Amino acid sequence: MSERLIDMRSDTVTRPTAAMREAMLRAEVGDDVMGEDPTVNALQERAAALFGKEAALFVSSGTQANQIAIKAYTQPGDEVIADALCHPVRSELGAAALISGVQLALIPTERGVYARAQAERMFRSTNWMQPKSALLWVENTHNAGGGTVFPLEALDGLRALSQDRGIPLHMDGARVFNAVVASGVAPAEWGKRCDSISFCLSKGLGCPVGSILMGRREFIARARRLRQIYGGGWRQAGLLAAAGLHALDHHVERLAEDHANARHFAQRVSEIRGLRLVYDDTQTNLVFLDIAESGMKADDVSKRLRAQGVALAMRGGCTFRAVTHLDVSRADVEQAAAALKTALA
Repeated sequence: MSERLIDMRSDTVTRPTAAMREAMLRAEVGDDVMGEDPTVNALQERAAALFGKEAALFVSSGTQANQIAIKAYTQPGDEVIADALCHPVRSELGAAALISGVQLALIPTERGVYARAQAERMFRSTNWMQPKSALLWVENTHNAGGGTVFPLEALDGLRALSQDRGIPLHMDGARVFNAVVASGVAPAEWGKRCDSISFCLSKGLGCPVGSILMGRREFIARARRLRQIYGGGWRQAGLLAAAGLHALDHHVERLAEDHANARHFAQRVSEIRGLRLVYDDTQTNLVFLDIAESGMKADDVSKRLRAQGVALAMRGGCTFRAVTHLDVSRADVEQAAAALKTALA
């Protein structure tokens, strides 16, 4: 068995670089619950300015950012309009219903992207016996959609709809910097099309923990209270915020390398008998694979890969997800593709 694991299960498995650890070591700290951590404050101000928002809040995770946003915008009995494969549906354990008492009106989509006309059909009437349509939700890039970048023109249509209907539009931008690098659309351009937006520091940016939630000052003031209610207040968090500042300075442009490695991996594995790419185009750093034609079980293939020092994420049935990131090189991608070919032989 290989001594080193090429871990392509997720970009959350990245480890802080030596330079990031050094930045964390040097961080000035204070009590963030009291608003007195200078490094946290600097990160929040930097993020808000980058996306053209009035204020930002450093939170522990993307799920926490999502659930705070839902709670801040809704009342129990309301409805959130979103795509059927969005993160709050797939990976947040029913938290929107549990915490906020809302339901989701789910739009069947192609790779997580939907247009104004699709969303408009989901709006409820003003009949008092129906839930109120309270929030529009988009995910960019879209995880289950294979790392799809939400098209700017589609977002423009949803922005116009949200303004026409008088409800907010939130972007779950866990991997929005992948969208920035892949599309060339600046952060502020994404930010101005949404009432609020979040991004994860712990995915492609390579930080150990944390996400940023951004929006108007009054929204962030409410979000801060909700973070405290959810037990998410932290003290000398500047150690973690320093990693975020370092990542914004050094780990954004390099995402292009992850995208190139993902495309190379997709091309290499597309030649393997018994395997097909779920999505023909690899837009960012996610590659979805289907091995049904091989006749092999995913568990068995996963074990064979592990024996060769490679880990991919099983996504149900015969599907795997491979993710390129800071700790995966071009040589690693080559080795992972070769291992997959051997595992399916």
